[in-house]
Amino acid sequence: MELHQDLPPLMALRAFEAVARHLSFIKAADELSVTQSAISHQVQKLEQFLNQRLFIRRTRAIDLTPAGEIYYSKIQPALETIASATRELRSDEQQETTLRIGLLASFATLWLAPRLAGFNARHPHIHVELMP
Repeated sequence: MELHQDLPPLMALRAFEAVARHLSFIKAADELSVTQSAISHQVQKLEQFLNQRLFIRRTRAIDLTPAGEIYYSKIQPALETIASATRELRSDEQQETTLRIGLLASFATLWLAPRLAGFNARHPHIHVELMP
């Protein structure tokens, strides 16, 4: 039997994981940059594929069903493994780059320094050197 026959629609799986993690269709939609309706449709598609309800929908809240909890606990490590492998592959491709910035000490202290940590977090492959 081929693997792809047992795999659910991957966009539906991604939507389910985000909703299960946040317990919110709105937060999942924001994270994935789609509408709440799109997330809801993807989750319904997954529920139909699995022939199982994954969420208990209430007026202002949602919870995982027992089947949803089990499914989430089993797929989450697999998705994290895929994400980790992707990060490793992408970081191997990115060579470290050096960015040299010549600036006044006052500008570096007052403006650049508070922003540098965020830049380093977003671009770990860029080494920043400050030069007077």
